[in-house]
Amino acid sequence: MSSPIVNRKLQDYRSDLDSLLQRVQQLAADSNNPELQATTDSLRKNINEPFLFVVVGEVKAGKSSFVNALLEATVCRTDIEPCTDSIQQIVYAEQPFERQIEPNLRKIGLPIEILQEISIVDTPGTNTIVADHQIVTERYIPNSDLTFFVLFAKNPYQKSAWDFLDFVSAQWRKKVVFILQQSDLLKPADLETNVERVKDYARQKQIVAPLVFATSAERELNGEENSGFAEIRDYILEMVSSGSSYKIKLRSVSDTTQKIIEALADDVRALGVQLAADKKTVENIKTKIDAGRKRSRFEIKTLVERLSDRYDSISSRIKLEFRDSLSVMTVIRRSFVGIFKKEASMQAWITDFKERCQTDLKISLEELSSEGAQHFVDGIRHLLESLTQDINNVQTHQIESSSISIAILERRQEVIESIKSKVEQLLTDEGLVSTLNANAEDMAVEIVGGIFVTIAGTILNVLEFAVAEAIMNAIGIAFAGIGVVLFAVGIAWQRNHIIRKFESALDREQGKFNSDVTDRLHQKLGLIYEEVERIFVQFYDYVEREEQAIAPIVEQYEAIQADARQLFGKKL
Repeated sequence: MSSPIVNRKLQDYRSDLDSLLQRVQQLAADSNNPELQATTDSLRKNINEPFLFVVVGEVKAGKSSFVNALLEATVCRTDIEPCTDSIQQIVYAEQPFERQIEPNLRKIGLPIEILQEISIVDTPGTNTIVADHQIVTERYIPNSDLTFFVLFAKNPYQKSAWDFLDFVSAQWRKKVVFILQQSDLLKPADLETNVERVKDYARQKQIVAPLVFATSAERELNGEENSGFAEIRDYILEMVSSGSSYKIKLRSVSDTTQKIIEALADDVRALGVQLAADKKTVENIKTKIDAGRKRSRFEIKTLVERLSDRYDSISSRIKLEFRDSLSVMTVIRRSFVGIFKKEASMQAWITDFKERCQTDLKISLEELSSEGAQHFVDGIRHLLESLTQDINNVQTHQIESSSISIAILERRQEVIESIKSKVEQLLTDEGLVSTLNANAEDMAVEIVGGIFVTIAGTILNVLEFAVAEAIMNAIGIAFAGIGVVLFAVGIAWQRNHIIRKFESALDREQGKFNSDVTDRLHQKLGLIYEEVERIFVQFYDYVEREEQAIAPIVEQYEAIQADARQLFGKKL
């Protein structure tokens, strides 16, 4: 054709609208919404379908010649005998085809370039289709961009043609344009008379401002002037392309698309809110666990300091008693008495002294460690209860949507319930036992019990060494024939040396005690927080996968929303 069917502005708008719909369609696919996919696919097909021209008229009124001349291509066959005995939709196809779709509907495909923009519905003569008008009047005319009502210029008064208009909805009659074909066969005055008569008939059929064009396909095909087709093409460009018909279609699709995008807003916003809440919960959980770990370390430090102070206090008492018990006269007395009475001997005193030291140390340290351990365990319980509350809050942010279905969201409840179950188990004494390998009530024993053995053993070794050295010296002097006085002098000579070694050993072991208690507590601390992290890492992983699934959808939607506002703000 010498002039385009669609002007550039509408072509650009249609292209932008199609691109926007394609992105909405992809969003529907990503959010697993087959219904929205089908809707957007239908809308895209609607705006990308070729312009639909429906041609109606009496047999041999020149419908086929009119179409061929209008489109400057052999689209419809023109035979001497009537060739259109059923409705024919003529579309573009790279390979020609002809298929009977329904008893009264045939589809023809032709490799004619203009058919990429124009789809023609060529109908039988009105005297044939009046009896079976529904396909044309219900399916094609309402969906057409323009309906050409072709009449024979010499006799445009055939009853069947005008009766057919009664079956066309008044709403769609405004899309009907009257064509007086073969106008070259009339004198200008007669042609003008027939044009006015057609307008009168049209008004009687409730067409307020009827349009009538007089055409001559023969003149057009021969390249002659005054064929009437230039005026029709200008009208098509104005009405179909720049005018109301095609604009109505684009506006309709635009309005539908806008409603779809707006309908998705709440669900997409809910996805974003949920993701933000979940990410914040992850940060809160990590912060609380770190704070809990620091708090537990401080409690360990405080407990160790208190145990060390208690150790120092007990050690001072032991030192004092040891000094008092290692006097010269006491040792001599016990040594001589022990010859005759074993339970009163120096060895018996050593054994008794060892046991009392061990008992005093253990009882006193157990009292402190039990109190500290309870604080330690209570802190862990408080942390887990707080983390459980965070998970419960996460559960309230779960969205319920019929328009968005993301696979990762289906695992959400499963992950939350798994975490709550594991936390609940860990909060029980049995759970702590499996983690700490000790009951909470016996934690004090676990914390310092092994240390008791080490410290007590060290004390005993020191006592045994110091006292044994003194006794050995005394026995050596005795066997040398030195009397009691000399023996006492020998003890006095060894006493300060023995006391210094004993007290030095106690002081030295205090540092080891602090180190061992700290190491054991931090080992237990590590076990507990390792278990806590192991429980919540599945939520971290879930939120990471959730972000990978949701973030692109939210970004897609926000980009679509911004581009839609810009596109729909344009005037057609």
